[in-house]
Amino acid sequence: MKAVGGTSKGELTYTLEGVAADLRADGRGRLDYRHLTLELALFAHTAGSARLSLGGTDVVVGVTAELAEPDAATPDEGRIVVSVGASAAMAEDELLALEAALQSLYAHNVAAAALRALCIVPGAQCWQLRAHAQLLVAEGWPLDALALAVNAALHNTRVPKVVVEAEAAGAATAAAAAAAAAGGGGAAAPLDLDLDESLDESLPFDASGLPVYVTLATIGTHFVADCTTEERRAAGCALSLALDARGRVCAIRAGGGYGVQLAPLADMLQTARALGAALVDAARAAFASAAAAAEKEGAPMSDSGLRGLLAT
Repeated sequence: MKAVGGTSKGELTYTLEGVAADLRADGRGRLDYRHLTLELALFAHTAGSARLSLGGTDVVVGVTAELAEPDAATPDEGRIVVSVGASAAMAEDELLALEAALQSLYAHNVAAAALRALCIVPGAQCWQLRAHAQLLVAEGWPLDALALAVNAALHNTRVPKVVVEAEAAGAATAAAAAAAAAGGGGAAAPLDLDLDESLDESLPFDASGLPVYVTLATIGTHFVADCTTEERRAAGCALSLALDARGRVCAIRAGGGYGVQLAPLADMLQTARALGAALVDAARAAFASAAAAAEKEGAPMSDSGLRGLLAT
């Protein structure tokens, strides 16, 4: 006899009973995450890169930096654009949902301070960071691991130092402000930028304050973190909450195919905040260890095969 998603009734019962007893099949408690490993600075020809494994999910991220014009609504900010690909078969709508969930972490109302650091000349020139996350292996709900991996790659990112003459910058800002006030558009006049392409004086991008996702699934009457694929088949609903460094909710994503009841929302939020703080601490420790290992190596690993991994 088969149950949901091709899982046998016996397997489903085993999962439900294990979660009820707070002893999952791999020995974890209901709210335990699996081991996190992280590598940084993998590719020489990217502004930043990372590879992160969390349980059965393995993801590699590469970040490129390019010059762009700021959005009219946020003239003093740059942009972070995220894309997601998968090495294994994954439905297109699921990839798009992951992209949308990640992109919400880098919106103006969430990451304004980080985005302002990418501004070169207000209204005229900024940095746009493109982060591509490639899921090598995805298990359960991979959103938590994806968000951590993208943040790690961004935190590993360095952008070239740019020098703009004060007079030129002032003129460009004034022209942009005048165009905005007149309701006009069009391309901004090109600026004469002194760009250090050698990266000898590159500037680090601080991504330490960017939000992370915590996904809680309901299995029976309990919340479960970091689901395996088998547990996902047994889950009712899942709620992914994006939490910033202060524990504030920045975004919410629902999944699992079932609606989320209002009654457990407060408990879910409290649980997610505690888990988010622990997850950030684990990520910081992993980042410090990975950064030390990368510095000890003295140079990034070869980027052969990078184009294949980061192809969109």
